[in-house]
Amino acid sequence: MIPFPGIEQRPVLDLPWMLVVHPEDPLAERAVILPEDLGHISYIAQPENSTSRLRLEESLARLGISPTAPAGIADWDTALLLAELGTVPAILPALPRPTLLPDSHTRLIPIPDLTPLAVGWAARSWQALSPYATEFADTVAASLAP
Repeated sequence: MIPFPGIEQRPVLDLPWMLVVHPEDPLAERAVILPEDLGHISYIAQPENSTSRLRLEESLARLGISPTAPAGIADWDTALLLAELGTVPAILPALPRPTLLPDSHTRLIPIPDLTPLAVGWAARSWQALSPYATEFADTVAASLAP
Protein backbone atom coordinates (compact mmCIF):
# COMPACT_ATOMS: atom_id res chain seq x y z
CA MET A 1 0.00 0.00 0.00
CA ILE A 2 1.31 3.43 -0.87
CA PRO A 3 1.14 5.89 2.03
CA PHE A 4 -1.23 8.84 1.75
CA PRO A 5 -0.76 11.93 3.94
CA GLY A 6 -3.18 11.97 6.85
CA ILE A 7 -4.31 8.37 6.34
CA GLU A 8 -3.27 5.43 8.51
CA GLN A 9 -3.19 2.20 6.51
CA ARG A 10 -3.17 -1.37 7.70
CA PRO A 11 -2.37 -3.86 4.92
CA VAL A 12 -4.18 -7.16 5.37
CA LEU A 13 -3.12 -9.25 2.40
CA ASP A 14 -1.54 -9.24 -1.03
CA LEU A 15 -3.71 -10.27 -3.97
CA PRO A 16 -1.87 -11.85 -6.89
CA TRP A 17 -2.85 -10.84 -10.42
CA MET A 18 -4.70 -13.28 -12.68
CA LEU A 19 -5.56 -13.39 -16.35
CA VAL A 20 -9.20 -14.40 -16.76
CA VAL A 21 -9.86 -16.07 -20.10
CA HIS A 22 -12.50 -18.08 -21.92
CA PRO A 23 -11.51 -21.79 -22.12
CA GLU A 24 -11.13 -21.54 -25.91
CA ASP A 25 -8.64 -18.66 -25.67
CA PRO A 26 -5.16 -19.73 -26.84
CA LEU A 27 -3.76 -18.71 -23.42
CA ALA A 28 -6.24 -20.89 -21.49
CA GLU A 29 -3.93 -23.91 -21.35
CA ARG A 30 -1.02 -21.99 -19.80
CA ALA A 31 -0.03 -22.70 -16.21
CA VAL A 32 1.20 -19.09 -15.81
CA ILE A 33 1.23 -15.93 -17.89
CA LEU A 34 4.69 -14.52 -18.59
CA PRO A 35 5.58 -10.84 -19.09
CA GLU A 36 6.21 -11.36 -22.80
CA ASP A 37 2.61 -12.60 -23.16
CA LEU A 38 1.22 -9.36 -21.72
CA GLY A 39 2.76 -6.96 -24.21
CA HIS A 40 0.55 -7.98 -27.10
CA ILE A 41 -2.86 -8.89 -25.69
CA SER A 42 -5.94 -6.73 -25.36
CA TYR A 43 -7.53 -6.98 -21.94
CA ILE A 44 -10.11 -5.63 -19.51
CA ALA A 45 -8.90 -3.91 -16.33
CA GLN A 46 -10.38 -2.03 -13.40
CA PRO A 47 -11.40 1.62 -14.03
CA GLU A 48 -8.66 4.06 -15.03
CA ASN A 49 -8.98 6.08 -11.81
CA SER A 50 -8.85 3.06 -9.48
CA THR A 51 -5.92 2.19 -7.24
CA SER A 52 -5.84 -1.37 -8.58
CA ARG A 53 -5.49 -0.11 -12.16
CA LEU A 54 -2.70 2.27 -11.12
CA ARG A 55 -0.84 -0.58 -9.36
CA LEU A 56 -1.29 -2.84 -12.40
CA GLU A 57 0.09 -0.21 -14.76
CA GLU A 58 3.03 0.49 -12.41
CA SER A 59 3.83 -3.23 -12.28
CA LEU A 60 3.65 -3.54 -16.08
CA ALA A 61 5.91 -0.49 -16.48
CA ARG A 62 8.40 -2.00 -13.99
CA LEU A 63 8.62 -5.02 -16.31
CA GLY A 64 9.05 -2.77 -19.37
CA ILE A 65 5.64 -3.72 -20.77
CA SER A 66 3.50 -1.18 -22.61
CA PRO A 67 0.33 -2.98 -23.66
CA THR A 68 -2.45 -1.31 -25.57
CA ALA A 69 -4.83 0.68 -23.39
CA PRO A 70 -7.25 -1.73 -21.73
CA ALA A 71 -11.00 -1.43 -21.60
CA GLY A 72 -12.05 -0.20 -18.15
CA ILE A 73 -14.79 -2.10 -16.34
CA ALA A 74 -16.42 -0.83 -13.15
CA ASP A 75 -16.49 -4.10 -11.23
CA TRP A 76 -14.93 -7.55 -10.93
CA ASP A 77 -18.12 -9.46 -11.80
CA THR A 78 -18.63 -7.60 -15.10
CA ALA A 79 -15.04 -8.28 -16.11
CA LEU A 80 -15.50 -11.98 -15.28
CA LEU A 81 -18.71 -12.14 -17.29
CA LEU A 82 -17.16 -10.47 -20.35
CA ALA A 83 -14.15 -12.81 -20.19
CA GLU A 84 -16.52 -15.79 -19.82
CA LEU A 85 -18.38 -14.65 -22.94
CA GLY A 86 -15.08 -14.68 -24.79
CA THR A 87 -15.02 -10.97 -25.64
CA VAL A 88 -11.53 -10.28 -24.27
CA PRO A 89 -9.41 -11.51 -21.33
CA ALA A 90 -9.32 -9.58 -18.06
CA ILE A 91 -6.38 -8.85 -15.74
CA LEU A 92 -7.73 -8.73 -12.20
CA PRO A 93 -6.51 -9.23 -8.65
CA ALA A 94 -7.44 -12.65 -7.31
CA LEU A 95 -9.96 -12.38 -4.52
CA PRO A 96 -9.16 -14.29 -1.32
CA ARG A 97 -12.19 -16.57 -1.65
CA PRO A 98 -13.20 -18.38 -4.85
CA THR A 99 -15.83 -16.38 -6.69
CA LEU A 100 -16.33 -18.49 -9.78
CA LEU A 101 -19.37 -20.70 -9.91
CA PRO A 102 -18.68 -24.41 -10.47
CA ASP A 103 -20.16 -24.19 -13.97
CA SER A 104 -18.18 -21.06 -14.91
CA HIS A 105 -16.63 -21.03 -18.35
CA THR A 106 -13.47 -19.15 -17.43
CA ARG A 107 -9.92 -19.98 -16.50
CA LEU A 108 -7.91 -17.97 -13.96
CA ILE A 109 -4.23 -18.04 -14.84
CA PRO A 110 -1.65 -16.56 -12.43
CA ILE A 111 0.65 -13.75 -13.57
CA PRO A 112 3.44 -14.24 -11.00
CA ASP A 113 5.78 -11.52 -12.32
CA LEU A 114 3.30 -8.74 -11.53
CA THR A 115 3.60 -7.20 -8.06
CA PRO A 116 0.65 -8.36 -5.94
CA LEU A 117 -1.95 -5.77 -5.00
CA ALA A 118 -1.80 -4.93 -1.27
CA VAL A 119 -5.26 -4.45 0.23
CA GLY A 120 -6.47 -3.66 3.71
CA TRP A 121 -7.98 -1.00 5.91
CA ALA A 122 -7.49 2.77 6.01
CA ALA A 123 -8.62 5.40 8.48
CA ARG A 124 -7.73 8.99 9.30
CA SER A 125 -6.92 7.84 12.82
CA TRP A 126 -7.22 4.31 14.14
CA GLN A 127 -7.33 5.67 17.70
CA ALA A 128 -10.42 7.74 16.82
CA LEU A 129 -12.39 4.68 15.69
CA SER A 130 -14.82 3.01 18.03
CA PRO A 131 -13.78 -0.26 19.65
CA TYR A 132 -16.41 -2.02 17.54
CA ALA A 133 -14.90 -0.70 14.31
CA THR A 134 -11.38 -1.78 15.23
CA GLU A 135 -12.64 -5.15 16.45
CA PHE A 136 -14.46 -5.62 13.14
CA ALA A 137 -11.30 -4.74 11.15
CA ASP A 138 -9.22 -7.11 13.28
CA THR A 139 -11.78 -9.92 12.92
CA VAL A 140 -11.89 -9.60 9.13
CA ALA A 141 -8.09 -9.50 8.92
CA ALA A 142 -7.80 -12.59 11.14
CA SER A 143 -10.34 -14.48 9.03
CA LEU A 144 -8.25 -13.83 5.91
CA ALA A 145 -4.93 -14.84 7.47
CA PRO A 146 -3.40 -17.98 5.95
